[in-house]
Amino acid sequence: MSAPFAAVLRGLMANRHLGRQTLSRMSGRAESTINQLLAGTLQPTAEVLQDIAPALEMTVADLLVIAGLPMDYDLERPGPQWAIQEIGSLVAAATWLTPAQVEQLTALARELRTDNL
Repeated sequence: MSAPFAAVLRGLMANRHLGRQTLSRMSGRAESTINQLLAGTLQPTAEVLQDIAPALEMTVADLLVIAGLPMDYDLERPGPQWAIQEIGSLVAAATWLTPAQVEQLTALARELRTDNL
């Protein structure tokens, strides 16, 4: 359980006027994950903190300290913000693909995500 982190997260979200759904979309994390963090029933991990840090306008290092996690996490690992910046280019390129090619691209993206977990 992580009630202290949950309280801090609720405060950070309130200060930034972020709802659960908005944080979910901005971080690329499931809304159920955000709900569990807010309820204190899910212990935050470094990976989750890296994903939510940009939406909270905080560094991953600061969130690691708040969550009581060790600083041995690879802070150079690209998070979802980098990918979000490239999505527009991917969408533009995909508009010229056939439906079968779009399916292949989607399958490849899912496979790459699985490989990176």
